[in-house]
Amino acid sequence: MKTACIVLGSGSGIRFSKHQSKLFYKINNHLLIEYTLKNISKSINKCCLYITIPKKITKKEKSKLSKYTDNALILGGNTRQQSLLKALKSIDIEKYKYLMIHDAARPNISYTLINKLVGTIKKDKYDAVIPTLRVTDSLKKNGKSVDRNTFKTTQTPQVFKIKDFTKYLIKSKSLITDDVQLIENKKNKKIKYIKGNYENLKITKKEDINIFKKYLSYKSKIGNGFDIHKLIKGNNISIGGLKIKSDYKAAGHSDGDVVLHSLIDALLGANAKGDIGTFFPPLEKYKNISSVVLLNIIRDKISLNNLIILNLDVTIICQKIRLEKHKSSIKNNLAKLLKCSSNLINIKGKTADNIGLFGKSKAIGCWTTIQLIKL
Repeated sequence: MKTACIVLGSGSGIRFSKHQSKLFYKINNHLLIEYTLKNISKSINKCCLYITIPKKITKKEKSKLSKYTDNALILGGNTRQQSLLKALKSIDIEKYKYLMIHDAARPNISYTLINKLVGTIKKDKYDAVIPTLRVTDSLKKNGKSVDRNTFKTTQTPQVFKIKDFTKYLIKSKSLITDDVQLIENKKNKKIKYIKGNYENLKITKKEDINIFKKYLSYKSKIGNGFDIHKLIKGNNISIGGLKIKSDYKAAGHSDGDVVLHSLIDALLGANAKGDIGTFFPPLEKYKNISSVVLLNIIRDKISLNNLIILNLDVTIICQKIRLEKHKSSIKNNLAKLLKCSSNLINIKGKTADNIGLFGKSKAIGCWTTIQLIKL
């Protein structure tokens, strides 16, 4: 009983701006639509996700969206119905029993609401399940108050039995603003209205961006990590997942990569998951293991794909190993490992003015601070 999901990302959004698409507006160096797709991806597999796009879209933007789906991006139409029809033509509806439709302009969709919608439709008692909200403000028509309790607003995502929905969509001649309109007046069609979520904000105007940013600020987390290793004679040293030619190497149970070790601790700290020793005690199976392997294990432990990295600041402390010409390579490799923009990463190299363990080149250390948003 698989569920296909269409994310409508092809609307014009002229109330937001005549010159700029709201879905490709950047917030913390990430496109607005990416927040939507990251949240949807927590419940929907890439193979079941179908994304409609506007005509005016860059190759770079296409590349970013393609990371969230195994299916080709779908060029949308001039209306909501046209975009839905184009998307459904790209879907083998025989493979699915249910269809979820979500507006890409609702980036704050919750995992809980999606699971409640899908769980309810799979009971097979209803033809559609729709999230709604009560009207809380006073409501007036033609200057006179009306009973707000007789009204409610609807949200997306909305879920349907896919074959019925497709049939009614093909036959529909009228314009719709709400997908459930296609079946709400049909005989013998049962619709279940469930409680929606007030935080499931729809971005319509530019002011809405500031509200969304406030939601994100509540989810912001900071983590710190520090690592130090003894330096011994060698031919190269592991720093940031790279092998750098050097007269020294770091002594350690693994490869002694102080940058990746401190990064792992920072990630674990931001997610309240303990420290590197919790997951990788000094056992034989971790002897001389690559720290890239360790980082990839932690990526899965903390579900890094559901996190937005805002900033990563790395300070490497070492006296004789000159890092100036390697900073760019380290930054780019960290961006590759974390699957984030290199613009979010800063690498600093510090000496210790010949003071102490660092100054006498007996040790190398690294201090890492990361700020991220947990979606």
